Amino acid sequence: MNKFFKFIDYFESGKIFHDCTAYQISIEYLDKAIELSTYLPINKNRLVKAYELRGNSKIFLNNYQESILDFSKAIELDPKNSFLYFGRGMCYEYLNQNEKALKNLRISLMLDPEFSLALSMLDYLENEKNI
Repeated sequence: MNKFFKFIDYFESGKIFHDCTAYQISIEYLDKAIELSTYLPINKNRLVKAYELRGNSKIFLNNYQESILDFSKAIELDPKNSFLYFGRGMCYEYLNQNEKALKNLRISLMLDPEFSLALSMLDYLENEKNI
């Protein structure tokens, strides 16, 4: 099978396992897809989605530092995606790095002022935690 089709297979399998909450298996497939992407002209949006899915899977496994790295890589590829900043902000919040969390949530809201979950989380951090 050619490498492009392998990438698609790994990506789709990672997505399916993520949706089934088999996060460790999802990460294994997404690792393979992302590794292959370094050798292929992969659609940027699909690669962003691979990093996002892997970052989300790592959140569910409480691996916040590595999740931040995945969201950061995705942000490099798509700096106008509000959800990526939200995900990274949540990781910082879980690590009690509240200033970094606030910064990311504010960027998320700047990019999408209608993002109600980001607005709620920002309100919580600013008011409930009295930051």
